[in-house]
Amino acid sequence: MARRYLFLRTFVFFVGIFWLLSGCEKQTKEIYETPEWLGGTSIETLTEEGDCNIYLSLMEIAEYTEPITKQLFTLFVPRDSAFRAYFNKIGIESVDELTEDQARSLFTLHVLRNPRSRFQLIYEWVWGELQGPTGEYAALFFRKQTRSISLPYRETVLYDPNYIGENLIIHTRRNKWVPLFTVDFMEDYFASPDGSDYEFLYRDSEWGGMQWHSAMVTEAEVRTRTGFIYYLDRVVEPMPTLEEYLKDNQDKYGLYYELIQRFARYRTNGTNDQDQQVYVKYYTNPMLDIADEAGPSAGDELIRQDLFTAYIPRNDVLQAYLDENVYPYYSSIDSMPSVTLNYIIQSHITDKLGLKSKIEKGIYNVFGDIVYIDPDNDISDAFMCSNGALYEMNKVVEPYVFTTVPGPLFFNSNYSIFLNALLRADMINSISTPEFKVTVFAPDNEQLTNNGIRYNAQDNIMQFLSRSGLWTNFRLEDLEEFVENHIIKAKITDFSGEGYVEMSSRHYVYYNNNVLYGAGNYEDGDNTGFTDMQDNEINGALYYLNNVIKVPDYTAAELIGNDPELSEFYTLLDSSNLLTTWVDPMSFDTLPVLNFLAETDYWTMFLPDNSAVIQARNDGDIPDDPDLLKDFIFYHFVKGDVIFDNGEKSGIFYTNFIDTVTDQGIVYGELDILNSPGNLQITDQSGQVINVNHDNANKLIDGGVMHKISSIIKHE
Repeated sequence: MARRYLFLRTFVFFVGIFWLLSGCEKQTKEIYETPEWLGGTSIETLTEEGDCNIYLSLMEIAEYTEPITKQLFTLFVPRDSAFRAYFNKIGIESVDELTEDQARSLFTLHVLRNPRSRFQLIYEWVWGELQGPTGEYAALFFRKQTRSISLPYRETVLYDPNYIGENLIIHTRRNKWVPLFTVDFMEDYFASPDGSDYEFLYRDSEWGGMQWHSAMVTEAEVRTRTGFIYYLDRVVEPMPTLEEYLKDNQDKYGLYYELIQRFARYRTNGTNDQDQQVYVKYYTNPMLDIADEAGPSAGDELIRQDLFTAYIPRNDVLQAYLDENVYPYYSSIDSMPSVTLNYIIQSHITDKLGLKSKIEKGIYNVFGDIVYIDPDNDISDAFMCSNGALYEMNKVVEPYVFTTVPGPLFFNSNYSIFLNALLRADMINSISTPEFKVTVFAPDNEQLTNNGIRYNAQDNIMQFLSRSGLWTNFRLEDLEEFVENHIIKAKITDFSGEGYVEMSSRHYVYYNNNVLYGAGNYEDGDNTGFTDMQDNEINGALYYLNNVIKVPDYTAAELIGNDPELSEFYTLLDSSNLLTTWVDPMSFDTLPVLNFLAETDYWTMFLPDNSAVIQARNDGDIPDDPDLLKDFIFYHFVKGDVIFDNGEKSGIFYTNFIDTVTDQGIVYGELDILNSPGNLQITDQSGQVINVNHDNANKLIDGGVMHKISSIIKHE
C-alpha cells in the first residue's frame, strides 16, 4: 500500500513538472514573439519604403549595416531626394564618391546607439533619475552624443613656440554632439517655442517643432523590431567645431581667427593608419577653448546642455575697429599688451547658447558684463557648429573696460605695467562697472620701474624690488594693496583744495593743490601730481600720475622706532611685550610689528614724545607691571577710526584700553575729541585736556594716522 502511494506521488509530481514546463515554454514563447503590428527590422522597414536607398548605401559604406542588423539603434533618415540635394550642393553625383571615412563621419550624424522613443530622446536619465517634464533640468539636456568625428586636416603652426612653422596633422578623435531642438527644450530654456529663435540661428531651415540639428523631423518615432526611425527633411551635413568653421571661412572671419592663433597650442594624439603623428589643437587660458568638441563644460552631464556662442565680427568690421582704436597707439598686434588682446578676443565668446529672444534682452560675456546686441541690425548671418553657435557681427562687441574709466589704459603702451597689475590683482571689473563710480590714478611704466615695480612677462607675474635688492614676486594681498592705493571708490574731479581722502586700500592720502602724498611718499620725502585727467561719463575719472602713490613701506612699529622723539615710547612698547618681530616669507626681511593693530583696519595713535614719557615716569604715572603697562599704552590708540585735525570728526571715541567687562560686553576707555581745522583737542577720562600741535599731527601710517603729543593720556 505504501509503495503504491509513493508511486502515485512520484507520478503526480512528474506530471506537474511537465505541465509547468510546457506552460512556461508556451508563456515564454508568447512573451518573446514579435508583435505582428511591429513590422520588420529597421533595415527591412527602410527597404520597403523604397526611397531610402541612398541612406542604406551610406550605411553599407560606413560599415554599419551589420551592427544595425544585429543590435538596437535609433536612426535619423533623410530620404533619397534629400541626399540628392545634398550631393548636388557639395558637387558629387552619388554616395559612391565618398570615402569610407567621409561616409562614416556623415552617417554617424544620423544614428544613435540604443533605441529611443520621442520621450526618451527629449528627456535624459542623468544622476540616477529621469529628467522628465517635472525634473530639475527637464528637456535642457538636448545635446546627443554620436559616433561622428571630424576628419583630420593639416595646419601650419603660427605661434605655438613648441611647433612654430611646422605643418601638423590635426585629429581630435572626439565624438560630436548633435543638438535636438524641440518645443519642450525651447520652453524649458525660456526661449521662443514658435520657431523664431531656431530659424534665426538656422537660416535655411524650417521649424517643425522637433529638429535634429538643421533637419526637421517629418515623421517621428517609427517603431521597428530593432529600434526607432525618425525621418528627416534634409541631410545633416558634417558639423565643424567653431575652431574648424573659423579656419574654413577666413574670407569672412580670418582677421579674428588670426588674432586667436596666439593662444592656440598643440599636443600629440597618437598616430594614424600611416603611422604619422597626429595632434590635438586647443586654446589656452584666458581664452575659451572653442576647439573642444565638448563645449564649455566638463563632465558628461553638463556637456549635454552647454554650448559656446561666438559673436564674430567680419574682417572689414574688425579691421576698421583696429585701425581706429589700436594702430594709432601700437605698430602691430604683437606690440599691444596681451591683456588688451585678451579683452578684444574674449568679449566675443560666451559659454552659453545665445538665441535671438535671449540676445535681445542682453547677454553676459565672460567678464560678467551685460552686452546689448540688436539681432536684426547687428547680426548679419548665423551658423550652428558642433560645439556652439556662431553669429556674424556687423560691429565689434566691446567689453565695459574699454568704455569705462580704465579703457584708455588698454590702448596706451606707457601704462602696460599698471594695467597688468590691475588685471592680476583682479581689480578690472571693480573699476569698470557702470553702477559704481571710481577715481583711478595711473602711474606710467617709467615711474613704476623707478620705484621698483615691474611686470615679468615671461612668467606672467608682478614683481617688486625688496629691501634686500632682489626682484620678488608680489603676494596677492600686497599687490591688491598697491593697486587699491591708486583707486578711490567715488568720482572726484577736483583736488585743488586741501584734505584727506580714503583709498580702496583703506590707507589715506593727503592732497594739497593737486599734489598727492601717500604714507609711502612721506617716508621717501616725495609726492605725485597729475599730467592729465580724463573724465569718463559712465563711471568716474582717470588721472595720469608723474609718480607712484606709495603704500607705507614701514610698519607702524618701525616708524615709531625710527622717530628719535618717540624712542622712550618705543621702549615702553618693548617692555610691555607688545613689540614683536615678523619675518616676511617672500623677502625674508625681519620687521618689528605691533600685532594688536591687525584687529582692525583703522587706527588713530596719540603717542607721547620723549619729554612726556620721562615726565610721566618721574611722576610715577607709568606702571611697572607689564599688564598694567599694556593698558596704559592701549589708552593711546583709538580703535576703528582715523581722526585728522581737519575739523571733520569730533565726539566720543573708544580706545583699545578695556575699562571694564560687564554682562553686556566690553566697555572700552573713552576719549572726548574736539576738532577744528588745525586744532585737535583731547579730553581724557581724568579730565586732562591735551592740545595736539598741528606741526606734529597727521602723520600717515600703515593703518591710519599718528599724532605726537606732549603729554601722556591718563585714564584716571
